[in-house]
Amino acid sequence: MSGSIMMIALIVIVVIVVAFLAMSRGKADDKGRERGKRGDEEGSGVAEKKREPVREDPKVIEARKELYQYLNQMIRRMFQQYRKGNWSKLTKVGVPSDKVQKHLHKIEESLPTPAVRLLDDLFSCINLKEDGQNVPGTVTDKAKLKQVFLDMALPFYPVYYERLDGVRYTSLLNQTTLNLFHRLTGKKFRVGYKNRYSTGITAYRWEGDKYQVYTSEGEMLCDAVFRDGKVWEGYAVLPVNDGEKNWEVMQEGMYKDGEFVDGTLHYIYTKDIAPDKDRVPNVPDSQNQQT
Repeated sequence: MSGSIMMIALIVIVVIVVAFLAMSRGKADDKGRERGKRGDEEGSGVAEKKREPVREDPKVIEARKELYQYLNQMIRRMFQQYRKGNWSKLTKVGVPSDKVQKHLHKIEESLPTPAVRLLDDLFSCINLKEDGQNVPGTVTDKAKLKQVFLDMALPFYPVYYERLDGVRYTSLLNQTTLNLFHRLTGKKFRVGYKNRYSTGITAYRWEGDKYQVYTSEGEMLCDAVFRDGKVWEGYAVLPVNDGEKNWEVMQEGMYKDGEFVDGTLHYIYTKDIAPDKDRVPNVPDSQNQQT
């Protein structure tokens, strides 16, 4: 009798446990479905928010494009004056439109810090408004403008600019300037694009901060790191002004910390020789001098 009672009690306990577990599972499923539904609703809200187009003032967009056109023309002119050695004659560069000046602050808000600094430095060299002494567009600080220009170019440009004649100027701009152009236009600009001479020879190659620059005939001029407008470390061929009349002196070798440390001096006679004279001129004692 007692065994039957214990059996019945055990069955009742099992039934109660099963029922409890079923109820718990049902509540958990309900909570899960509720969370899932809430998550779907939130996710849908996020998706809808992401799909929401960012509305920008059309006038600001137009001003950005006008600023790019202004900079493009101005930089082209600065390249021309620098190559010709006529920087002192660069007295006027024009001014950006009233629309650009009005929205310049808004434009700069969307630019990376180096690009903003570049624009601020550039416009600090130019008189943008009539001030009674200078007309708008007058260059007020030629030395600073020259440095700003060089800050836009690749680091080897001030060293080899005379040898790079014929290379399109846009391929000689550095990443900071190209990033600025990209933000203003939405177009892609990359360093080294079409950096070729008319002969088809590539003007330069690079790996990290080391540049290899070539002549239009394909002769390597350097394989070096540049800093502060000069060869800083590596191999380079550079002209030297040592006062030798009628001779072009080329210094070829290795540089370290901006100083020539090892190499050779090459002397090239540049004065025309009369047709009736075919003697070889005297070579300075220091020709092909080892250092």
